[in-house]
Amino acid sequence: MHYWVRAFASDFSGTPPQPRSGHTAVPIGKSKIVVFGGLLDKKFLSDITVYDIENKLWFQPECTGNGSDGQVGPNPRAFHVAVAIDCHMFIFGGRSGNRRLGDFWVLDTDIWQWSELTIYFSSSSELSAGMVVGMVKSGCQMYISWTQVTSLLWNYLFSSSTKLLIPT
Repeated sequence: MHYWVRAFASDFSGTPPQPRSGHTAVPIGKSKIVVFGGLLDKKFLSDITVYDIENKLWFQPECTGNGSDGQVGPNPRAFHVAVAIDCHMFIFGGRSGNRRLGDFWVLDTDIWQWSELTIYFSSSSELSAGMVVGMVKSGCQMYISWTQVTSLLWNYLFSSSTKLLIPT
């Protein structure tokens, strides 16, 4: 039988993430939950907070890396999508203010390093929604789909960094 049990501050140590909406939380292995971004009082966030399940500890790792415009990780955002595959958390799209975002990032949680991945769209205005599904068994594939005028499906093959566009 599964049921919810309320957690209290005395059940863990560290500082949990601030209350927010539009964020993502993904399990990494059997011992971590990584929370990214979201919206707090009309402010878009780009922070990372991790819950270590085994040690009942919240912490904020110091991340490194860089993107195409020199930032360490993704710009602040909410309503993005995320998936975890092995020790990696992949972030795609979302919104920041009234802008739709069409960028694609990976966070290596073994070394807490962000990398921006290259994907090809005719414009980020094509993006209005996304969905990702990790497929470890079939060779680590990520499917990104979105709709506005048309519906397309991207298949990102991690082992070869190949992007396949599949019209649907």
